[in-house]
Amino acid sequence: MRIPKITASALTIIYCIVIHISPSLAQSKLNSNKKGAEKPFSFPVQMEMRVPFTPTAFQNGSKSYLLYELYLTNFSNSDIHLQAIKLLNEKMVTAKEVSLFDSAQLVNMVQTFGESSASANKLIIKGGQCVIMFMQVATDRKNALPDKLLHRLITQNDSLDGAVINTHHTTLQVLVPPVKGTNWLAADAPSNDADNHHRRGVVILNGRATNSRRFAIDWKKVRDGVSFSGNSRDVQAYLCYGEPVYAVDNGRVVKEVDGLPNNIPGHGAQFHPAIPLTFERLAGNTIVIDLGNGHYAHYMHLQPGSLLVKKGDIVHKGDLLAKIGASGDAREPHLHFEITTSSNLLLGEGLPYLIEQFWLHKPNGETTEMRTRELPIDEQIVDFKK
Repeated sequence: MRIPKITASALTIIYCIVIHISPSLAQSKLNSNKKGAEKPFSFPVQMEMRVPFTPTAFQNGSKSYLLYELYLTNFSNSDIHLQAIKLLNEKMVTAKEVSLFDSAQLVNMVQTFGESSASANKLIIKGGQCVIMFMQVATDRKNALPDKLLHRLITQNDSLDGAVINTHHTTLQVLVPPVKGTNWLAADAPSNDADNHHRRGVVILNGRATNSRRFAIDWKKVRDGVSFSGNSRDVQAYLCYGEPVYAVDNGRVVKEVDGLPNNIPGHGAQFHPAIPLTFERLAGNTIVIDLGNGHYAHYMHLQPGSLLVKKGDIVHKGDLLAKIGASGDAREPHLHFEITTSSNLLLGEGLPYLIEQFWLHKPNGETTEMRTRELPIDEQIVDFKK
């Protein structure tokens, strides 16, 4: 039997009779269903956003700074082209963004791995690839940061919201400085520069990515922008060599290492450690103090034979501990100082803190400015009271 062909108009009339609606509305429904059927289903952008360690803002000058790492993993088989990242107040996502990072900024913030790291465009995240975005948010200190921030990824074809973080995760401890005197350079201090080896110091330990050096500072003394006077291969020529270091707060010594020799200073190909470096020797002669509340102060590269404390000793704020040397993985004499969440080398997460008081050298070098309860940032030169 031959079945007559039903036209679209006839179908519309039938649809109208069955569900008792007007022919025009029925036609609209059919057209809508037809359009809907043509649109393919798709999941949201298959990008995992993860912040392994929740940050805490600290102050320097007129700014509040928030430093942390955002891990992005592409769980699809297709490339995802990242174009921008917006940070929004989690309670007011429709308001103006707190910070916006465009593609030109993101290129200098991203760290890639493996074969794909050689890609000409580091913002094209390939299927299965993980990258780290080193985030630094700098806001006017007068305008308090929101308690929670939400990340919005802008891709070539879509956007994705996720990774809500707190901005005040830990207590900022107020400490006295670990050194005293004038003309101290905060080398590789907190910043987001790509060549800052502390900031980019992510390592894998116990199967987990961690960055104990996130807020570390290499304290060196300088004069006219130079850290030594005389023979650069002689530790005695360095202005900070033999300078005393002090307890930044009350606490208990939980680790001390002594007896490792100084290196002959040298950078690049000129660096030859006095003894073969192992993981355990990287920090050189070391003191670690438990400050309480999960905060540990690490003093590294100390002068052999200069340690005045041992494991188990109770120390008080301002106590003399040791002298600056060039032991371990030290290219020249300096004090590597950091606060972390663990007493073990490199295993903890780096924490920000505040120094009770210091005097900041102005750019012209002629005057200083008193700063209270702040953390020096990279390349600042400061004075501390004796």
